[in-house]
Amino acid sequence: MKKIISKSISFLNHSPGKIYFYNMLIIISLFLPGCKDEITSPPEKPIYTKVLKGKVILENQTEHSNALVYLDSLNRGIGTDSSGNYSIQFTEEDTIYNGVFKIYFFVNEFEMDSAQYVLVNGKVKLDSLDVDSEGNLPTKELGQLLLIEGWTDKQEYRIGDTIAFTAKFTNVSDRTVHIFIYSIFNELGHVGLYNENYHSFPLTPPCIITNLDADIFIQPNGFYEGNVVYTIPGGYSCGDFIPLPFEDFIVYADLFIEGRLLNFWTNRLDNFIGKEWFKLHRGKTPKLDPFPNKYKYPIIKIIQ
Repeated sequence: MKKIISKSISFLNHSPGKIYFYNMLIIISLFLPGCKDEITSPPEKPIYTKVLKGKVILENQTEHSNALVYLDSLNRGIGTDSSGNYSIQFTEEDTIYNGVFKIYFFVNEFEMDSAQYVLVNGKVKLDSLDVDSEGNLPTKELGQLLLIEGWTDKQEYRIGDTIAFTAKFTNVSDRTVHIFIYSIFNELGHVGLYNENYHSFPLTPPCIITNLDADIFIQPNGFYEGNVVYTIPGGYSCGDFIPLPFEDFIVYADLFIEGRLLNFWTNRLDNFIGKEWFKLHRGKTPKLDPFPNKYKYPIIKIIQ
């Protein structure tokens, strides 16, 4: 073969059509056995994934756990870790879902946000709507509306002790925030002790059903503050009596922001928070909170 090619080149160097024949000879030689390279196609990019990932950043926070990532229609949720990351796994049970779905990002005193994704037989379609080619949703930065703080006069209490509690709601946003409380109780509305292992123990009179009847408008950089004094109860007495255990509790005041009343019976999100939220892993945030928040309410200990 080498001699044939050599002679042909020598001939072509003296031929008027040498360029044409030289090019044809090269092309023919590419198809001879042992002279051609294998041509491989690039691997096909995946079209679907079973894992949906993303990140939630909370304004003014250095630790971003406790944000609820909620899949509407599927009625499923997950909490962010301390860095704000989350990962949602879809399984064989999700093959019944097809179409466009919405995902919500929720922390009570922060702006709410959402994104959209497509499911095809329970798998997330890549590179569609808000999902990129790697199965990631865009990072969501939730602006803070209110800074919620609280204080008690001490950290340890016995049943029958008096507890003084102060709560302050400061507007850290650039717009007016409209909140509601049950003013029939006091200037802080419903106040209670919460621990994820038990029913909430109210400090305000239990078993009273009332409407939200106090509108409070907090201007940017303004605040609302309330002070209450109660007695540590021996237990919960609405219906069957449940004794107050000797454990840690968060002292909280109910806070309802316009547009997110957290009425657990009005929509799927609120219902999920009421029934499922306390079961979720929430990073470093103590699991003593009744719903997704970054409140700075005090934690007390009930002692014998």
